[in-house]
Amino acid sequence: MPFARRSRCSLWLVVGLWLVAACPVGACETARLENDFKTPAGLETRVQHWIDIFSRYSLDEAVVHDRRHPEYVLAVVSMRTGRTSELAEIKGRYQELIQHVADLPTWGTSPFLHLFQVPVDPRRIAAAADRVRVQRGQREVFAKSLVRSRRYLKRIRTELRRMGLPERLAYLPHVESSFDAKARSHAGAVGLWQLMPATARPFLRVDRRIDERNDPYRATQAAGRYLKRAHDTLGSWPLAITAYNYGLPGTVRAVEAVGSTDLIDLIERHDGARFGFAVRNFYAQFLAATHLAENTLEHFPEIARDSGVEHIVRKGDTLWDLARRYGVSIGAIRRANMLSRSNHLRLGQRLLIRG
Repeated sequence: MPFARRSRCSLWLVVGLWLVAACPVGACETARLENDFKTPAGLETRVQHWIDIFSRYSLDEAVVHDRRHPEYVLAVVSMRTGRTSELAEIKGRYQELIQHVADLPTWGTSPFLHLFQVPVDPRRIAAAADRVRVQRGQREVFAKSLVRSRRYLKRIRTELRRMGLPERLAYLPHVESSFDAKARSHAGAVGLWQLMPATARPFLRVDRRIDERNDPYRATQAAGRYLKRAHDTLGSWPLAITAYNYGLPGTVRAVEAVGSTDLIDLIERHDGARFGFAVRNFYAQFLAATHLAENTLEHFPEIARDSGVEHIVRKGDTLWDLARRYGVSIGAIRRANMLSRSNHLRLGQRLLIRG
């Protein structure tokens, strides 16, 4: 596992009692970079699937779905132990059920349909016969990741900004390590950014005495340089972030094999031996993690109540609107962010909302 061109800053004037100030030097460039992470057409339902996995389903729920199309959820099963053996048993059971249902002459008379998520298209059940996958919900895991991330995000964003990279890349460790700086994978990836030794060595010291992958901020610099190289080579963030998981050489070969720089084309048409489930879903998982990190109040209200929630100022936001939306006072927003008596907000400004 492991810029943008300078453009003139246009001015935004928003009429209202509380005004969003004209963007300062560099702010428009940052906004343009952040727009590069829009969800590609055709990936919307897949992103929503991962939003659900990360925030809707808990660790004691097994989500049975189509491996090729994970958004096709066939069933959600309560688990007793959560062990790998139980996941395997659920998978085997649903493979047999699908076969029984597929063999019946009339779908509507099947006594097994109630065991699948309703409503579900019977054709999707049949299509998944050889592609059944079972995924545990991750709500508790992602909640912990959100809490841990607050220790690192401010400085990580500073490092990314210094390198001319979009600040939203700071959310990638939610997918890689759940913001666990001590994370270590079976494959040998280490740290917040889960850098492999070969990926890290061009940028960091990795030997028997010192492993700088364990330093969250040195690792951020290395990950940022890798992502910048991938973006410069591939020309888009969907492909660059996919390359972070798949490797830059492999992603270049995939683009050449398919003859397209559209990530959806790669997901649907590339059949490389290592281009598996994790790679196909990596960018969708990143978009899902980004959405949840920026909408914590909606999906994890218990976290927001305990330690506040971050809000990124968008066009049209005013202190009055934010206070009403989050159920706090304007004074509370000012105190939490050390704002002056001025009512001006900046596009892209990050505010801590706390009651």
